[in-house]
Amino acid sequence: MIALTQKLLCVAFQRIEYLFSQVFDDDWNPFYHLGTLGFFFFWIVVATGLYLYFFFETSISGAYQSVEYLTHEQWYISGVMRSLHRYGSDAMAVAVSLHLLREFALGRFNGARWFSWVSGIPLLWLLFAASIGGYWLVWDQLAQYIAVVTTEWLDSLPTFGDPLARNFLSDQTLSDRFFSLLVFLHIGIPLVLLLGMFIHINRIASAKTNPPLGLAVGTTAAFVILSLIKPAVSAGPADLSQLQTELPFDWFFITAYPLIETWGAIPVWLLLAGGSAILIILPWVLNPKPHTKPAVVDPDYCNGCGWCEQDCPYSAIEYIPHTHPQYKRMVRVIEDKCTACGICMGACPTHLDKTSGQTKSGIGLPDFNPEHLQQKIHAHLNKLRGSKTVLVFGCDHSVDVRLIQAEGVTCISLPCTGMLPPSFVDMLLKEQRVGGVFITGCNHNDCYFRSGSEWTSQRINGQRMPKLRTNLSKSDAKLCLHWESATQQDALVEKILTFQQSLNSPPIPSTSKQTRHVRHYAAQALFYSFFVFFIGFFATSPAYTQIPVGHAVVKLSLRHTSQLIGECQTLSEEALARLPANMRHAELCPRERSPVDIQLLINDEEVLHETIIPSGFQKDGRANFYRRFTMPKGQYTLTVRMRDNVELAHFNYASVHALNLNEGEVLVIDFDPDSQMFSFTH
Repeated sequence: MIALTQKLLCVAFQRIEYLFSQVFDDDWNPFYHLGTLGFFFFWIVVATGLYLYFFFETSISGAYQSVEYLTHEQWYISGVMRSLHRYGSDAMAVAVSLHLLREFALGRFNGARWFSWVSGIPLLWLLFAASIGGYWLVWDQLAQYIAVVTTEWLDSLPTFGDPLARNFLSDQTLSDRFFSLLVFLHIGIPLVLLLGMFIHINRIASAKTNPPLGLAVGTTAAFVILSLIKPAVSAGPADLSQLQTELPFDWFFITAYPLIETWGAIPVWLLLAGGSAILIILPWVLNPKPHTKPAVVDPDYCNGCGWCEQDCPYSAIEYIPHTHPQYKRMVRVIEDKCTACGICMGACPTHLDKTSGQTKSGIGLPDFNPEHLQQKIHAHLNKLRGSKTVLVFGCDHSVDVRLIQAEGVTCISLPCTGMLPPSFVDMLLKEQRVGGVFITGCNHNDCYFRSGSEWTSQRINGQRMPKLRTNLSKSDAKLCLHWESATQQDALVEKILTFQQSLNSPPIPSTSKQTRHVRHYAAQALFYSFFVFFIGFFATSPAYTQIPVGHAVVKLSLRHTSQLIGECQTLSEEALARLPANMRHAELCPRERSPVDIQLLINDEEVLHETIIPSGFQKDGRANFYRRFTMPKGQYTLTVRMRDNVELAHFNYASVHALNLNEGEVLVIDFDPDSQMFSFTH
């Protein structure tokens, strides 16, 4: 099932990305820059958050009012900043989620890539924790809902402390210190997230964290316009004694909250924790690729030039002292980082061994070294017949060139086009049997191994070592580079045939960047409009009904120290003498306390009866209890009973209260240890 989902997602992404490339071209295609967009949106959130922090008042009474002032009185600056802060967070969630789905769909999580994949999973939790914490700071009705449900969700985990949800029984239980803690967490968690983001890209050489300027400008402008058209606003002020029936809901971050109330806390914990665990083990259980041997270094032909170290996309090559005294250094492959892409082989200067007549290089793949490539090339050269013959080099992760059937055309597929040494291209351009050389593979911005296509282009164009040395490609147009999407086999075949027909004709330029016309910018504007509409709509809509119309909420909670089970024993002098000095007490009392029975009757009908086990390993702590449920508005008579001594046959505490519940009202039932009575607050 997972494999089928992966395959379907892969096809969907490839087709969607091809359409976007027609509008944005490959350089600006947002699907090729999801990771960098995630970084960019993060910096937008940080910059706007720092601005808002200077004007935010961290107190129960001032938090909501300060945010309202920023939103409405200074809408032209602070209001836009608040909206950018809100929408930037949502956009980051979308970009990061798509980034994860795309890497999964394209299978970029196996082998040496496991580190980036696994390290990215905790970042999702940090992102959602930081964003959800930001909602608390507004302290409106939505913040109140999130605070209550979050603490109830956390309380479902086994702990020995008091229920966190008790802190939100009434406004009197909160203090300004609570907001100071929230601000600390809202600043601290993003800092940890930022550290995790850089750990996430730690194994990637020259990792890109900035999107193309065009995408950055386009998304920023779109969100500024959205902030002016539909500014982020607060719900009503928080009031723990009253609930707002419908809430403007951010479906990007708090989608799980309705599930918590519908399914229960534990099933949602299992869903999220189980889903995270599945994602973490995917690199080892889902379609594990056959073990590919990492690149190996031949000290006899390694002169320590370092070109392979500069070109390795995954920092899998390091310097060590050379084994031969005539050289200072050589390279070594870090096996657990190597993806066996072969780009290092394309970067290594090749040598002709005069004894064997074979081509050698200082580094290469054990199963596909320059000797193997040379043999394969010669085998394909023997197949060529005619004057306009073309030898095509393709990539295993782009269009499968082995399926191309055309007269006078023969194709070799490489693990990555970047492993093709320019010296081999030099040789082929001088070969009489070859009319032209056609090099293809993944496009520059979406190379399966990140840099293979880009490095190949730079080598051929003389911008990167080792360079293509021959000038035949310029004078006779015998060489063509073309990068194509994996789904566009027909387009690639057409390009190859066009190149074949052009041989021995005036040179044609290599594929260049697509010229952007007015219609392209219009289509981009349409995309940005849809994107910000998507973000703006689901950031607040559809509204969520937290309680049914015409209903109220009842919270029953208590913290109570029950009676000890058993009686204290008076120790004799002999017994005391046998004990250590620090443990000598005249009486030895049991530590275990009695379970507490709690019963709630509404209009003399029992609706709740539970037994609470005292906290602590030895059951010697307080009994903690918290339940929240809804009921229709109206007049009721509530009876609450409690028994805190297991030896009693009856309830030793009871209270009866008649009241009228109004719509949206919150009734809190608590036990007061001083008066030994239940209190009813509404």
